[in-house]
Amino acid sequence: MARLALVTGATGFMAQHLVPDLIEGGWEVRASGRRGRPAWLPPEVAYEAADLAGGRGLEALCDEADTVFHLAGATSSLSSAEQMHESNVVATTNLVAAARSAGVQRFVHMGSTSVYGEEVPLPQPILESAEPHPSRGYGKAKWLAEKAVWAAAADGLPAVVLRPVSVFGPGAVKLLASAILDVAIESFAGRRAIDIEAAPVELRLVHVADVVGAAMHLAGAEGAEGKAYNIVAPWYPSSVELAGMLAALFAMPVEETDSAHAGLSLEDRRKAWEAMLASGMQKEILFTEERFRFLKKANRNNRLSVDALLSTGYEFRYGNESDLTTGVAETIDWYRQQRWIV
Repeated sequence: MARLALVTGATGFMAQHLVPDLIEGGWEVRASGRRGRPAWLPPEVAYEAADLAGGRGLEALCDEADTVFHLAGATSSLSSAEQMHESNVVATTNLVAAARSAGVQRFVHMGSTSVYGEEVPLPQPILESAEPHPSRGYGKAKWLAEKAVWAAAADGLPAVVLRPVSVFGPGAVKLLASAILDVAIESFAGRRAIDIEAAPVELRLVHVADVVGAAMHLAGAEGAEGKAYNIVAPWYPSSVELAGMLAALFAMPVEETDSAHAGLSLEDRRKAWEAMLASGMQKEILFTEERFRFLKKANRNNRLSVDALLSTGYEFRYGNESDLTTGVAETIDWYRQQRWIV
């Protein structure tokens, strides 16, 4: 008999990768989200619209599920503080209670490395046992949600927590996606080269396939329950390296500069972006007013240990520089095919 997986957040980006992989792996899938059934969802997947924060009908939602993959949650860039609290903390508190009552065999919670914060320096590479010091609203909400998972685990819920970094891949609409859009804008505008600040910022990435792969692996890994796992590619590119990678994929060189205001102005970037939309580009990727905002995301707690994940036998699909370059190239190709960039 096929195992039954409940996937929350089914209208989101990550579910679009997890659900097909679960089906391919022989799982029966029940999905839920706050809105109506998404068009991409395969017909064999049962779907229920559910308000996790409301708390009604959640035991029935979890009934007979072997594993819950809890992906639902609100992000800082698109939600208010109140929405983040309801969608992350209240919803998770309600769901873990229902999952424990329904006898779920494993609860896989999608957390975030934002729980470590940026203000308090932590020993690096950061172990999952480090005391979290979330410094922003999103990190604080994710930490309170994670604490709800651990409280349920103390009462007998077999749970694992994933803490991924900035996730990229087909379907992503922000972070690296916005940087890709910035390069596409300057290419469309006829710029000869991509100007990037010479002072390097160390970045961190993980491909969505590795987040999904780790989630499925940890759902069945013996002895994995009761622990948190950092999910990050072991290669940490600098802003200059990543800009060079992106520019090369658009057949453009990179020119390093000491100017913090290099490249197109906001007005010219917006004009080019609007012209791209007028030419048929889909308005999916987040346009940021700050040019290459993602490449400037310095974090004093940047380096993370992945020893806990590797000790379970998981192997990264996109772990080294070459693999990540391939993953970025595949993502750009996907954006072009979908007309998310032109």
